[in-house]
Amino acid sequence: MNLTDKIQPITRAAIWIARYTVVGVTLAIASCLGASPNFGQNPNPPQAQSQQWRRMTDSEVSQQWENILNSPLGVAALNQLALEGFISFQCSKTFYINEEFGGFQTLLRVQCPTPRGLSAALAYDEMRVIFNRFEMSIDNFEIQRVSEERPPEITLPE
Repeated sequence: MNLTDKIQPITRAAIWIARYTVVGVTLAIASCLGASPNFGQNPNPPQAQSQQWRRMTDSEVSQQWENILNSPLGVAALNQLALEGFISFQCSKTFYINEEFGGFQTLLRVQCPTPRGLSAALAYDEMRVIFNRFEMSIDNFEIQRVSEERPPEITLPE
């Protein structure tokens, strides 16, 4: 095995990591700036919103994790949660599905026992990731940060 054969797999891995890092950082910046197609709009009153969302079954949760982990955008969303400290064994994760959109819109709610975020000054009680799918792949996602000062845009069933 010559030196070129050893370097090629390393180069491919570095390119792969760089691509997904750029995607993750770009999406993180966009979500921090509030870039979302529905930013500032609330088409449904909270009562109607809670009726369209339901908790996922165990089999749906397994399928959702598979979709997230096999999608570059799903991994980018998890990276954003990790950057803000919301990936932890202490944090509870609950999945919801939007019945109105036939299951093509799902929500991951992450709640931690202590506020977390980019800094102590911008700490949040929970983060929500809304995934929009086209067929079996995640088409886009939106991050919502929830705190006392920033109530949730979507009312979920408990």
